[in-house]
Amino acid sequence: MNKALAILAAIAAVPFLAFGLIFLIAGRSLVAIVLLAIGGLLLTWSVVTLRRLAEISPEALATGIVDLARRLEGEVTIAQVQAEFRIPQAQALAALEGLHGSGQCQLEQRADHDVYVFKSVMPAKAIKRCAYCGSTFAVKSALRECPNCGAALEIVKE
Repeated sequence: MNKALAILAAIAAVPFLAFGLIFLIAGRSLVAIVLLAIGGLLLTWSVVTLRRLAEISPEALATGIVDLARRLEGEVTIAQVQAEFRIPQAQALAALEGLHGSGQCQLEQRADHDVYVFKSVMPAKAIKRCAYCGSTFAVKSALRECPNCGAALEIVKE
């Protein structure tokens, strides 16, 4: 998809639509319908193409990938980015590597694939921890004091 070609198609649609309206007013309905159809198709194609190019621009992809990571609890793969934005693997990899290069995510190698981890959007896990003995308990537990040493429990994020 070429941005210049889409802009030229939008510009070319204007005379077709204008002459279509002129012929419609003049009573030449068959010619008017043909001109309006050509102009409408050119304009529609150019708008759809320009919108798609805007969706897959590097800036929009970076924002979209961070939103995707937020929905997926902070971890995305190349395949997930490809499927979400309907882009080739090379473009998905370039976008993820750009985010990795800017320090927004970290690359972790799992068993058979690479995972990009966005720690800034991962949900924070809170626990109850004893400051003295280091014991940890679930936040949902009704404990206020450590059963091991009797000290007050503090809620901390991991």
